[in-house]
Amino acid sequence: MSSLTKKQLSHWRTYLETSLALIDILDAELQADTRLTLVWYDALVHLEDATDGVGMTELANRILASKSGLTRVIDRMESAGLVRRERPPEDRRVVKVFITPEGATTLRDARVVHHRGIQEHFVQHLSAPELASLADALEAVREHVRPLRPGRISSS
Repeated sequence: MSSLTKKQLSHWRTYLETSLALIDILDAELQADTRLTLVWYDALVHLEDATDGVGMTELANRILASKSGLTRVIDRMESAGLVRRERPPEDRRVVKVFITPEGATTLRDARVVHHRGIQEHFVQHLSAPELASLADALEAVREHVRPLRPGRISSS
C-alpha cells in the first residue's frame, strides 16, 4: 500500500501531465516551423558554444535524448548538415561533435520558435514569484534525479 496521500498523488499527476504536454507541444511546434525535433534542438544548444567540440560521451550525459539513441541522432544531424564529427589526433578513441555553420543558423531560427513556445505555453501563465518558487521547489528534485537517470554517468 502506498504511503502517498491523494493530494500528493494529485500534485504529481498535475506535474507529470503538464511536463509531458509541454514537451510534446514544444517538439511539435519546432518540427512544424523548423523541421528540428526538440532532441536535435537540445543537442545544438549544447554544441553552440563548444569551440573545441563536445565528446560523444559528454554530449550523451547532457542531452534529453537517451544515451543509447545518441549515435543515431548525431548520424541524422550529420546527414542534415547540422553537425560534424571528428576524432582528435591526440586521442583517436574519442569522437567529438561540432556544430556546423548551417547548424548554427538553424539553431538561431529554431530558438525564436522555441522561446515563443516557452513564453506562450509556460511563462505567461505564471507570475515572476510563481516561476521563482517553482524553480526553487524543483531544484531539490532535479539534484536528486539527475545522477539517477538510466544510462547517465555524470551529475553535471
